[in-house]
Amino acid sequence: MRRRPLALALLLVALAGCGNERRPAPPLDADPSTDAQTLRYPRVGLTVDVSASFSIADAERPGVFRASFGAATVAAFAYRRREELPRTDRALEEAAKRLRKAARERSPSLTLDRVRTLRVAGARAIELLGSQTLSQTRLRTRSLHVFKGRGEYVIELLAPPREFRRLDPRVFAGVRETLEITGEVPRIER
Repeated sequence: MRRRPLALALLLVALAGCGNERRPAPPLDADPSTDAQTLRYPRVGLTVDVSASFSIADAERPGVFRASFGAATVAAFAYRRREELPRTDRALEEAAKRLRKAARERSPSLTLDRVRTLRVAGARAIELLGSQTLSQTRLRTRSLHVFKGRGEYVIELLAPPREFRRLDPRVFAGVRETLEITGEVPRIER
């Protein structure tokens, strides 16, 4: 299975700005609102709820959106895949092994705590949990890869360790629970 460089994608997410709308960064101990905003991206078949406290910016393909709250970022990507996606539990386990290997090769600073297979939005998925250093900053990351139709959807949560511990159960759990995908990801014209 051919993969885009995970480390590069994470670096771009971490370094990217948040569009024209600028808000002061919330205090490090601030909690995001429990109110949610629904993000709909019919061009790639993705709908998800994100805390209303997050600043949202559309991202250039294959990116879908980038949501920021202080030093934390949630980002989504949608890839149309040529190769067959995992359609069985065994194929998903094999894909998880390849993803683990590729992630470590592309980001030498990546330390994986867990790689697991699961079902999200009614589709097979792989979730990676770990830490890595980007731009000399140690970040915790949760990366969710969901396979449906001809599409692979990747949702990333990146944050410094303290914020990650606080935001992960509140923010990422909500993203995972509200994620809806169609699997209809168009080809990127080159």
